[in-house]
Amino acid sequence: MQDKLRSDAFEIFRKALSAVEPSSCISNSVCRDDNTLIVGDRAYDLTSYENVFLVSFGKAAVAMASAMETILDEYISDGFAITKYGFGGTLKKLEVLEAGHPIPDDNSVAAGIMIRDMLERTGKNDLIVFLISGGGSALLTLPRKGISVSDIVGLTDGLICSGATIDELNTVRKHLSAVKGGGLAKMAYPSESVSLILSDVVGDPLDVIASGPTVPDSSTFEEFLEIITRYDLKLSSAVQGLLDDGLEGVLEETPKSSGPIFDRTYHYLVGTNSLALHEAERKASELGYNTLILTSSLIGEAKEVAKVFASIAREERLKGMPVPLPACILAGGETTVTMRGKGKGGRCQEMALSFGIEVNGLENVLLLPGATDGNDGTSDAAGAFADGSTFRDGKDIGMDARLMLLKNNSYSFFKETGDLLLTGPTGTNVMDIYILLIT
Repeated sequence: MQDKLRSDAFEIFRKALSAVEPSSCISNSVCRDDNTLIVGDRAYDLTSYENVFLVSFGKAAVAMASAMETILDEYISDGFAITKYGFGGTLKKLEVLEAGHPIPDDNSVAAGIMIRDMLERTGKNDLIVFLISGGGSALLTLPRKGISVSDIVGLTDGLICSGATIDELNTVRKHLSAVKGGGLAKMAYPSESVSLILSDVVGDPLDVIASGPTVPDSSTFEEFLEIITRYDLKLSSAVQGLLDDGLEGVLEETPKSSGPIFDRTYHYLVGTNSLALHEAERKASELGYNTLILTSSLIGEAKEVAKVFASIAREERLKGMPVPLPACILAGGETTVTMRGKGKGGRCQEMALSFGIEVNGLENVLLLPGATDGNDGTSDAAGAFADGSTFRDGKDIGMDARLMLLKNNSYSFFKETGDLLLTGPTGTNVMDIYILLIT
């Protein structure tokens, strides 16, 4: 593998991460002028509230909360930060709880209970600041009507393994948990609230990020049924009962836009995949590349999307299109993997392995797909480097790249070749970044 391309790709990825570092996102979006908190175009007189509560959840929860502690300081009355195992830390004023991701666990439910109990103490003259980042949907849950955490785990696992999109996954989650799909806003009412959101979802729809806990929900029990039918999933008796009650109108739908619940809520995006891509573009230009951002909304099966990048790489090598060489083609988004094997890896590593197979023997090309949170799938890698020598490198040490891809075992392949992207937990999460370099 070419050291120069690998080094450049890593520097570009690292620069992209710096643009969506949670404390920077908060400080660039929020400030305090004496007793006034300013968020976007809104101003909050902190002296007019009896209490100010801080609730942070997601993979970036601790970093976002730390930044807001600095800003709000003595005005914070109480609060919690809920994040993924290994992503925690110590905060000055907030209790930190680690929980399961991408599959919720008992700590996820404990977090939901703690937040509910705290919100039950709030009133009309209180301000609640919600800090929401990717992963929040699994990390914070409160099962509805007889649903157990094992019911949620089983169905979530089934959806993920079936290749369900994040939208589909969250539609189901919203109807299983009382805190999702506007549920937190309902609990917080009639307090005033402001949600600062770090987006990890294609297109940045507020009702999908962390399952939209503080915004109106447009999804329905009918859509829940359609998703379950589409993937031919078997439901536990408790989930089936909840779905039947929802379809019959016995169980209340998630909060919709009508009604007073959302009259005192405000939402502000503090960081997105697009922000990271533009910083990556600037870094690539500094390194001498002609750059092009394809999209920040890339979706699809990871191994198939890799073929698109391979086609672009061949076009660049042959014709210098769509931008002159040396070229850096950038994209962002979140692909999916349909599990057919029992290997280890994630969508970025699977994409890299598929790309390596497609460009076998092609010189001076490299693809780096990387998860901005530092964890691709259930592995400890953020992604992997792949180029025209990837297939041969595996073969030289007795590994068949095609067989490893078939078994969804990309992590083991790249671990042996030494091409994993290892960043550790980054403290942020704005989906994935894809960096294609051609010289």
